[in-house]
Amino acid sequence: MQNSSEPSTESSPVKIDTSVDPKASKSAPSRLAAFKNGVLFNVLIPLGLLACAGAAVVMLGTVEPATRPSTDTTRDGRLKALPPVRVQQLQSLEQTGQPLRLQVDGTVVPYREARVAAEIAGKVVFKAVECEAGSYVTAGQLLMKIDATDYELEVDRLTRMKEQDYQALREVDQEMANAKRSIEVAKQDLALQQKEVDRQNAMPAGYASRAEIDQANRALLASRQQLVNFENQFDLLVQRRIRLESSERLADTQLRGAETNLARTEIRAPIEGVIVAEEADLNTFVSRGTTLVVIDDTSKVDVSSSLRMDQLYWVLNQGNETVDTASRNYDLPETPAIIEYEMSGRDNVVYRWNGRLLSYNGIGLDPTTRTVPVRVVVDNPQEMVDENGKPITKTGTPALVRGMYVRVKLMIKPKASLVVIPARALQPGNRVFQFMPDESVLETTETEVTGDLADDGFNAKRWEPGKVIVRRSVVPVDTLTLGNVSGSQQTLSTDTNASGDRVSAFEGANRMWVCEVQSPELVSGSYVVVSPLGGFDDGSMPVRAERLDGDGAAPADADQSVASRAKNTEGA
Repeated sequence: MQNSSEPSTESSPVKIDTSVDPKASKSAPSRLAAFKNGVLFNVLIPLGLLACAGAAVVMLGTVEPATRPSTDTTRDGRLKALPPVRVQQLQSLEQTGQPLRLQVDGTVVPYREARVAAEIAGKVVFKAVECEAGSYVTAGQLLMKIDATDYELEVDRLTRMKEQDYQALREVDQEMANAKRSIEVAKQDLALQQKEVDRQNAMPAGYASRAEIDQANRALLASRQQLVNFENQFDLLVQRRIRLESSERLADTQLRGAETNLARTEIRAPIEGVIVAEEADLNTFVSRGTTLVVIDDTSKVDVSSSLRMDQLYWVLNQGNETVDTASRNYDLPETPAIIEYEMSGRDNVVYRWNGRLLSYNGIGLDPTTRTVPVRVVVDNPQEMVDENGKPITKTGTPALVRGMYVRVKLMIKPKASLVVIPARALQPGNRVFQFMPDESVLETTETEVTGDLADDGFNAKRWEPGKVIVRRSVVPVDTLTLGNVSGSQQTLSTDTNASGDRVSAFEGANRMWVCEVQSPELVSGSYVVVSPLGGFDDGSMPVRAERLDGDGAAPADADQSVASRAKNTEGA
């Protein structure tokens, strides 16, 4: 018996699914699109690029290498092969007509500072309107008064005492005159008594008794005693007069002291200048020695500065040195100087004054800066000068006052011969490239030319062959600016450029260095290279320099050639 739960296969018909899978229907077009993209990017586009490149090669043609030019062995060709340089002729400092200007910084300090103090004690009962900080006062001007009541009374008391001594002297003089008359009378009386005694003694015996003779002798002794008393009295009067004279002189001295103290009650300005501080007010009690006002002398001004030891060397070794040989080690030769003050915020506004370097400011070196302190005096701070030290008239100029930072230019005339070298010729390491004309450098120089020398404008007559030698024995001392570098007349130019702005000491064609040269080959009249010359440190190098014209100037095309050569070198 079959189980009724099992399905019957015979009674149920079989169904066939005729529907299509949508994913399977979409896969065929996707594979076709991928095939087409692969053919386009992997076959057709590369073939097109190759075809375009081939067409470009056919259209442009092939590049043929340039033919090597022939070697030019002529003098002009060899000369053109040399690197061009620009040179300038050296001159000595004496030829420029300018002194050696050592520039240092300094600070303005008062020439004299008067600290006016009270010489007596008392209360300030008067104070002038001008007695204020910043006021200008003249010498002898009244500033303050101290209560003079006590000092006036002291003068009056000593005056009366002096009058009493004078009256006492008059009394003594009268007593001395009386004593002299008494002495004269006593002498006459003594003479009479002496005659009486002589007469008694001259009489024969028995004419005068012994009592009369003794009485005459007694009267003589009394007259002599009276004369001695008068003489002693006169001597005492003389000593008394001496004592009174001494007392009168003492009273006179005390009176003069009291009058001096009375005069000291008026405080007056001892010098002409500006009050920088006032430390006492009205109705203030001041003691003796108390500072009342401080006045700066404005008739002269001091500038405190410091020199390095190398700068001090040039100050001590000048041609016009006038220092005493006994004090040479402790004194400085008087050296003219120009004091410059540049107004803050206005670089082109500079004020100048004449000054003098006088002496050391003390003795020894500053322990902090290791420099030598010196003292520069400006004799006339009201007189403005130009950069050459000549007086000029300028309105609205400031005064030199304490605390100003200034530049001090010392005008030194050194004994040693110095050479003026252009700043552009001085190389790093204090080196100089000296140009020496030499035709032998053309014997080993060859060049490659592509055309006629006349076509490129090269003129061999304008160039001089030679070699450049490095000179290392150069010691720069200071900078110098000349208005006309190569002319016969040298003028000092300003420190501004064409735009009116101040420039550095290393800028401009007229910037020079005053140098001490130890090499005997580098002297006045030698030529140095002032154009860039790279890749040369030692030995010698053949070059061509443009011949200088009448005023010693070189045309500008030499600079252009050097510039193009430097650019080509950088490109390579």
